[in-house]
Amino acid sequence: MGHEVRTERSRWETTEVYDAPNVEDGTLVPLQLSDLLADPGLGLRVVAGADGVDRRGPIRWAHISELPDPTPWLEGGELLLTTGLGVRDDEQAQHRFVAGIAAHGVVALGFGTGVTLPEPPAAMRAACDAEGLPMFTVPYEVPFIAVTRRVAHRVFEQRDAMLRAAVGLQRQILASVTADGGVEAVLRAVQRAMPAVTLTVYDFSGRVLATLDDTGHGLDPEQLWRVLPRDRGRGEVAVDGTDRVATWATITVGDQVEAVVSACGPSALEEHQVLLFEQAVAGVHLELARERSVRDAHRRRIDELLEEVATGRATAASVHRTLERLGARPLHRYRVLAVRAPRAPEHALCTLVEDALVELGPPLVGRHDGLVHALVPEEGADAAERVLAAGQRRGWSDLRIGRSRPKLDVDALRAALREATVALNLDGQGAVRDVDELGLAGLLAGIRDDLGASDFVAQILGPVLEHDRGDGALVRSLRAYLAHGCRPGPAAEELRVHRHTLAYRLDRIRDLTGRDPRSGEHLTAYGLALALWDRNER
Repeated sequence: MGHEVRTERSRWETTEVYDAPNVEDGTLVPLQLSDLLADPGLGLRVVAGADGVDRRGPIRWAHISELPDPTPWLEGGELLLTTGLGVRDDEQAQHRFVAGIAAHGVVALGFGTGVTLPEPPAAMRAACDAEGLPMFTVPYEVPFIAVTRRVAHRVFEQRDAMLRAAVGLQRQILASVTADGGVEAVLRAVQRAMPAVTLTVYDFSGRVLATLDDTGHGLDPEQLWRVLPRDRGRGEVAVDGTDRVATWATITVGDQVEAVVSACGPSALEEHQVLLFEQAVAGVHLELARERSVRDAHRRRIDELLEEVATGRATAASVHRTLERLGARPLHRYRVLAVRAPRAPEHALCTLVEDALVELGPPLVGRHDGLVHALVPEEGADAAERVLAAGQRRGWSDLRIGRSRPKLDVDALRAALREATVALNLDGQGAVRDVDELGLAGLLAGIRDDLGASDFVAQILGPVLEHDRGDGALVRSLRAYLAHGCRPGPAAEELRVHRHTLAYRLDRIRDLTGRDPRSGEHLTAYGLALALWDRNER
């Protein structure tokens, strides 16, 4: 008896110094059946289903049962220990027993010998061979608790290693966020712990914010985006046409999805990888929140600038100083966009506009009078279309944009704000509305003050006035032509020039301005511009 006690104590001592899971490079190796079989202190011996030793997966727990049907208490991944008491005299019951536990994901069946039967029944061994379920014998002198404790010890070690790895990863992620490393730095920290997984972060419209793929599989991020759900939450999805499985999670602000994080690998994530993936999602969320705070501070500066401009308190010098502090280039030949999307949260709409325009330079996007405004360089002629396309990708079908006329200098910013707002608010066709397309209302939109009037005159007559610095012949000819109801004969008589000369001058005006005085659609603009110029000259 004393020898038996010493033997069992020696086995417990062996258990206490059992090798911890391999956590090198963040890889946690779970307990495999082969690990237990190789332990000389247990004396386990495979007697059936040997083909399944390396195919049934890791051992997540150990369970003891003498019931004919233990499946209601199984979750999969267990090592099931039994003496066969519940099915010892019934071969059909033995077959059902093995088939049931194999279907429920049991890793292996351990049979304790010498308690109710000296050896496992032949029918039970045959059933294990048929199911590919490994069966091993546990010697009479080895109590089941020795096996279960060995499993429990390894599982607890693995969970402890998982938590330590998660805590270490969290510290690395926090360090990358505080160091302003960006989303890619967060992914890099996570990938060191999950080297076989491709990590990708998308914004709400599917634009890739960052991706890391050291697996060599080269999965196309656009292909992956097409299969990822857009709903809030998280889950798993198989990637069509590949052997890859993507685990995804959304990051939301309010009711809107702001980003989607994906981990794509050859199979669903293991338990420890799920914990690391959650750290990745949290890290990306932190990084995006930091970026939001920077954006919000930038927008507030633009908000203040727009308020001062709209109320007439801003000067050209103060606007230039503000733009310089914001790192923006001086305003020269620009437009203003007014953007509205009733179903979109304001911060999300601002982000969408900024991201759509970032290729045109540092975005100047702010809020005024319930609308989002953007100042865009004239070389970005498709700026409104870029914003509209981004809104459509987001699903904002009600997004509308008003666009001002091109402006030449910062003094015209107040007029440009008005023009864009008027273009947006007046009834019109299409999602993008130009102030020039709104007739008289559009013409009047930007000329409610002296600065607006001067800008309007510069827009319509600027090239003509520049050309006319000598004798003013073009302006006089245009005024006479309009005064005589666009009849060239009487106009030429008043000017005392040949009708061909008048025709030449009208052609010259057309070439300089891009507006034909003979076309009815431009007559109102020319008439207003001449009236405002005459008023200013007086």
